[in-house]
Amino acid sequence: MFELPVYKIMGFFFLIFIQFFGFNPFLSNICFSLCNCPLIFTFRTVQNLMNWVLFSVAVMAPLMAAEPTVVVVGGGLAGLSASLEIITEGGRVILIEGENNTGGNSAKASSGINGAGTDTQEKLGIHDSPELLVKDTLSAGDDENDKVLVKILAEKSVEAVQFLRNVGVDLTDINLCGGHSVPRTHWIPSPKEGRPIPAGFEIMKRLRTRLNELQEKNPESFRLMTQTKMVGIIREEGKVVGVEVLSAKGEQSKVTGDSVILATGGFSADRSNDSLLSEFGKQTLGFPSTNGAFAKGDGVKIARALGAKLVGMERIQIHPTAFVDPKEPAAGTKFLAAEALRGKGALLINSEGKRFGNELGRRDYTTNRILEHAKPIGEDFQGGSAERNAAIMLMNEATIDAFGRPAFNFYAIVKKFFKKYENSEELAKALNVEYSVIKATLDDYKEIFEGKKEDPFGKKAFPVSAISPHEPIYAAIVVPAIHYTMGGLKIDEHARVIDEQEKPIDGLYAAGEVTGGVHGSNRLGGNSLLECVVFGRVAGRSGLQVATDASRSEL
Repeated sequence: MFELPVYKIMGFFFLIFIQFFGFNPFLSNICFSLCNCPLIFTFRTVQNLMNWVLFSVAVMAPLMAAEPTVVVVGGGLAGLSASLEIITEGGRVILIEGENNTGGNSAKASSGINGAGTDTQEKLGIHDSPELLVKDTLSAGDDENDKVLVKILAEKSVEAVQFLRNVGVDLTDINLCGGHSVPRTHWIPSPKEGRPIPAGFEIMKRLRTRLNELQEKNPESFRLMTQTKMVGIIREEGKVVGVEVLSAKGEQSKVTGDSVILATGGFSADRSNDSLLSEFGKQTLGFPSTNGAFAKGDGVKIARALGAKLVGMERIQIHPTAFVDPKEPAAGTKFLAAEALRGKGALLINSEGKRFGNELGRRDYTTNRILEHAKPIGEDFQGGSAERNAAIMLMNEATIDAFGRPAFNFYAIVKKFFKKYENSEELAKALNVEYSVIKATLDDYKEIFEGKKEDPFGKKAFPVSAISPHEPIYAAIVVPAIHYTMGGLKIDEHARVIDEQEKPIDGLYAAGEVTGGVHGSNRLGGNSLLECVVFGRVAGRSGLQVATDASRSEL
């Protein structure tokens, strides 16, 4: 029987290997030596073989590595932005959400996302820049902001707006929100008829759709665990590698990966026994909240127990305008009266029928003006304000059209927050004030609007039109409410969570309202969604890099 020498068999199989994995000089030398002469199987051949092995390991290691996995906790905008970034870059995500569905408070956002220097602004003749956004953000935050984070926020704002456009969000309308030098809050144009398109809800829907599309292409890339609450963080040998969770059935388990991103939101609805509101903001406890009941600061509490440093915890934003529901004036949870309403021209008056401030001032300014210059409204007027200092928001047909009639109809017809009055005289009767007072207020504002006199409250921007005393007027009662917590976990420019010794906690990242430092003492409208996108993506990239390094180190 014919026998092929062993050295020729080895050479043959090396040649086959080349067909699959490509040519390299080390391997070719080995094949040539083995196939032609056993006497050449010398030290040089062995050296070539060793070189080839080392070369192959270097080339093949990334392909052989386990798919890097990042555990993301929280299914709001920060969490979904991080998840999309990770999957797009080739990683795997396990997303943990405590509620039935993703969305969080991000889904309730109504004013839009800031972008400084976008093509949309350019088309509208709006001159803006990241430097101006930095200036406005620091001014609003009384310079208490982390300047490094603010710079990143502003410089990546155009990219953030484009990120949302890339998933199908139409952000071609721009609004002027309080505290901004120029219109820069991008939001979804309201349809002229039909159903409204809430900005936050639409953004979250589009992101989930894109994640679902990526999951269909690669089922292993994305796993969503809803009704699953994080109860602890797993740390092994100094590195965070996962979280402990509790299911809706009360079953506790561990979810592990190569890194963890916290995107669990703030604590604006925390009325628990270990309430962060009670610890850091007792002065706010008498206010209602615009947040969902899930905003209890669990991520802050759990990371704090691990040694994470907290910053700005006493900075709690009281939004000036939350609707009072005539059916339930004393409700502890209020529906936000979007800042975009005032951005499109809505006025604020007190129960005496007088303006008392700049409707487009900083949020804390407007809140303080209501608390100082407005009084509780009796139940005879649209159900009253349940003994809370309240303002009355006024709109006419022009401001409604500018805001978007379908969106306004949701507030007025579905929720019944607004009531229509045929003219200001009818409104004066309902308020039980002299008609001459309200007429003088509106006439005075018209002169300011037309540039005939300066606004005593310093208002410089006058959207759409002034309200005439003789046209139909729509009125709603609004009160200040807890809306946002500026404080939270300290992070660095890579979204790494920092501990009490000012060192990064290995493997732990955070983004969104769970963090502190970006907004300083007071947040600008439109910077919340911006922060979620910008730092959600930063955390995603950073967390994935660590996860990738961890996967390769296991080889």
